[in-house]
Amino acid sequence: MAYDRSTQRRRGSRAHLISTATRRRGAAAAALWAALAASPAARADEGAARLGVPVEVPPAAWLDPAGPAPNAALAGTWDMAAPPLSVLLPSKSSGGPREERWRFALGIHGSADGASAPALSPAVSLFADVWYRTGEVFSPSLRVWFSHARSSTSLIGVARASFQLTKGRLDVCPVDLPLFGSAGITPCATYELGVLHAEADYDPGAGSDFTERSRPWSTPGLLGRFHIEPTDWLRIEVQGGAMFPTVRDVYEYIPADATFKIPAVGGFFGAGAGVSFP
Repeated sequence: MAYDRSTQRRRGSRAHLISTATRRRGAAAAALWAALAASPAARADEGAARLGVPVEVPPAAWLDPAGPAPNAALAGTWDMAAPPLSVLLPSKSSGGPREERWRFALGIHGSADGASAPALSPAVSLFADVWYRTGEVFSPSLRVWFSHARSSTSLIGVARASFQLTKGRLDVCPVDLPLFGSAGITPCATYELGVLHAEADYDPGAGSDFTERSRPWSTPGLLGRFHIEPTDWLRIEVQGGAMFPTVRDVYEYIPADATFKIPAVGGFFGAGAGVSFP
C-alpha cells in the first residue's frame, strides 16, 4: 500500500496538533477545578483585588492553631475574638446612672398627737430636711421639726381641762426602703423636747378658780414614713409612730380622785408635703 510522504507528514502534524489541544483542554479544566475548589474568602479577596481594593493577607502562622500569637500591631485588623458578653447582654442598670446627691426640703405637716392630753391633739408642724440620696437602701436623712398642738377641752371631774404642747423634734433616718418608682418607706428614730402647758377652769365666771401649769416634755420614739415624689421637687408623705414619754406628770382636779396621767406609750399620725431642692 503506497502513501504519499507529504500526506503522511500532514497527517502527523494534525495528530500533533490534536494532542497539543487535548493537553491544553486538560490544563484549563484543572485550573477551573482549582478555582471552584478555592475558599469563599480567597474568592472574595480575588474580587477585591480586581476592584483595586488592597487586601491584607495574614501570615500563614496565624492559620495554624499551634502557631505563634499574632503581631500586636496587626491584632486590631485581624482580631477574630468573640465580643464580650456585656455587649450581647446589657446590664440591668443600663437605664441610667445611679443618683448620688445632697437634697434639702422644707415642708408642712398636719397630725394628731395622742400622748400629751386625754384626747387626740391636732397639731401643725413645720420641718426642714437634709437627705443624702444614693438611690440605694442606705440613704441617710436628718429632719428638724417645730410643732404646736392644742387639745380639745376635756371634762375631768367638774373641771374643764385643755393642754397645749409646743415642741421641737429631731428625726434620724439611716435608710430608705424603695417600693416602686419614686415611692419608699423611711424608718426613723426620733426625740422630742418641749413644754406642756395645762389649764383647768372650774367656773367660767370666776377667775380665781382658773389654774394652769407648765411642765417639761421629753420623749423618744420610733416612726415610719411613706413618701412619694410625683415630680423632682414635690414630696408627699404619710407618717405614724409611737412615743415613750420620760416625764409622766399626774394632774389632779377637784375632787381629788379626778386625775390625768401622761401615759407610758402614745401614738401619732399625720400627712403633709414638702418642696425639695436642688
